[in-house]
Amino acid sequence: MKLETDRDATEWVYAAKALAVVSAYMELGIFAKLAAGPVRVSELGLDARAALTTLPVLRHVGLVAGDADVVTLTPAGRRALEAGDLPTGRNLEALRDLSRMKDVLLHGGPVVGDDGKSKGTTGGTRADDPAATARFLDMLYASSESAAATTFAWLSPMLAARSRVLDLGGGHGRYLRVFADAGHHGTLFDLPHVVTYARGRHGDAIDYVEGDFHESPLGGPYDLALLSNIIHGEGDAEVERLLGRLAAALAPGGRVAIKDMFLDEQAAGPANAAFFGLTMLFMTRAGRSPSFAQLRGWLAAAGFGPPQVILLETHSLVVAQKA
Repeated sequence: MKLETDRDATEWVYAAKALAVVSAYMELGIFAKLAAGPVRVSELGLDARAALTTLPVLRHVGLVAGDADVVTLTPAGRRALEAGDLPTGRNLEALRDLSRMKDVLLHGGPVVGDDGKSKGTTGGTRADDPAATARFLDMLYASSESAAATTFAWLSPMLAARSRVLDLGGGHGRYLRVFADAGHHGTLFDLPHVVTYARGRHGDAIDYVEGDFHESPLGGPYDLALLSNIIHGEGDAEVERLLGRLAAALAPGGRVAIKDMFLDEQAAGPANAAFFGLTMLFMTRAGRSPSFAQLRGWLAAAGFGPPQVILLETHSLVVAQKA
């Protein structure tokens, strides 16, 4: 989506409008109706003019087919729906937030909602909203099976039998559970309301420590400390201090493994890191997508040796050993 021709900027606008239409259809359950077979447009439950105006957008992007009377999913639309790849109502909320971009650029994040309150969260969760926390962690748990298995496959050869593994800010606990099921001793560290969720999923299969990882004792010593999608929500000084605290909690020769999205040396990509940084700008006090160069500096300052960088499908896994 780089700006290379005079049409590209127009395509950006089209993409934003298509995102709004697809997200709204998902939120209203229209694609779920179409999954059962062709549906008459008059039976979609939509305003007639709105349906006749938005369906051409869905036809154009290849999700539906049909005519003015009947609409059906295309094979590509069905595959995307069944794979869970279509944007949802969360994207509509994100579009509302993005409409406040000018204010955020002038005054910084987090973004302020319609009620005038900050929409900043702690790791995407809220202690005062257990239901929203559960929905968020359920979503992350459901989408992390492959990533958890891949992360374990890379890290397990570095560990002796029955190693002590810390999952810092471990959230739903799916990553740590893979290590525990392989015979390692797993400890999940997170805020109390998140630990309540994780304990409900994993019971006695892992240990739990409640606290704020910025200041609470981390326990240990550990052979491996895993930070999966953690440092992008922290400020630079916080990351450097956190890595120093982790180094102190690791056994001699212990390792830290950081799974995240990182900007390249020119801070021009990749796309997932560049655009996810916007989410951090809007939803955290100080978070952003860091660069590999920044991470190398933080690790060295904390007393770790040169890192190994493992490129995964969408993220990177950076492993460094305590010097």
